[in-house]
Amino acid sequence: MPALNSASYQFSLDAREFKLFRTLIHGRTGIWLADGKQIMLASRLSKRLRHLGMTSFSEYYQLVQAGGDGSSEIGELINCVTTNKTSFFREPHHFEFLLETVVPEILASTGNRDKTISVWSAACSTGEEPYSIALTLVEALRMARAASVTGWQINVTASDIDTKVLEKAAAGVYDGNALDSVPVALQKKYFLRGKGQMAGSVKIKQEVSSKVHFQRINLMDSVWALKGPYDAIFFRNALIYFQQETQDAFLRKMARQLRPRGYIVLGHSEHIPWLHEVLEPLNKTIYRLRDHR
Repeated sequence: MPALNSASYQFSLDAREFKLFRTLIHGRTGIWLADGKQIMLASRLSKRLRHLGMTSFSEYYQLVQAGGDGSSEIGELINCVTTNKTSFFREPHHFEFLLETVVPEILASTGNRDKTISVWSAACSTGEEPYSIALTLVEALRMARAASVTGWQINVTASDIDTKVLEKAAAGVYDGNALDSVPVALQKKYFLRGKGQMAGSVKIKQEVSSKVHFQRINLMDSVWALKGPYDAIFFRNALIYFQQETQDAFLRKMARQLRPRGYIVLGHSEHIPWLHEVLEPLNKTIYRLRDHR
């Protein structure tokens, strides 16, 4: 048998063990692993077993169960399971909508609301999405100031369940190729190019990063520690990891975090026809909170 620390060794995850982990993961995160994810789960958890010097998935399962919700190993398990794929200005029409529709509506609004534009990136991964949101809002207010609209602030809440991606996101440092989807003018205005040992890297400027607050939120928690209400919530390309019952619970709870007539933005392939009585579909997977709840 190869040494346990061998990078090439893969442990065998049988059907019983897979179902145990699937139930555990679903209960703690809401994420549902279909039967076809057994090989993927085995591959990801094998790395953790090698790190701990364990000999079986059953042994690892017992460790996680014994630790309870507050154990660090639960966090490591969740980090292994979550998938993080994102980029700056992914699905650019959503940011165009934020710039051209949402912000002008807010600035033209009347009433007693505070002068803060608030957006929540609810599955922020490594940070490209919330930074794209903050950059868009900074640009929008820059244009508004040219039209003598002043005094507005920006608050972007960025959350994820994965602690490792949150650490990367908070650092705000990326490979230079990550800016391929960012217009050159915005690259020059809002990013710093690395020099010396940091050559080839870029860092988001403080003018943008200061608008973003990163925090770990497990959407399965009964209470979300948020700084709402929000003008818009981006929850893109995350629904596919949940069953409809869980999707419904999350989205209804998110709707209660919105300001009146606020927006929820989903990924390009995500549709919620059963929730149209709460969230009015516009176009390109953008939904607006209806007047009644």
